[in-house]
Amino acid sequence: MDGRFNFLSTPHADLINDILTRRSPTLLDRIRQANAVSRSDAEEIMSVISDEFTKNLDDDWEPTDYGRAVSALLAQFNSARVNEWP
Repeated sequence: MDGRFNFLSTPHADLINDILTRRSPTLLDRIRQANAVSRSDAEEIMSVISDEFTKNLDDDWEPTDYGRAVSALLAQFNSARVNEWP
């Protein structure tokens, strides 16, 4: 899987970089150095994005506007992950 996240739309690539910069800079550095995302790193990214999503639910457990953007990113990343490693 491409470590530069070229398989994502530009807004989603920007969002994943922002999330990883804040939540897991070591993971982001590892991916950038390798220029690819390993299967285990992809699973870790899914976990980080999932955590970001759950932190952005409102009082009724509905996603905020930002949470919906994170959910869309999660779906797009997961689709690429499943295509890479069925």
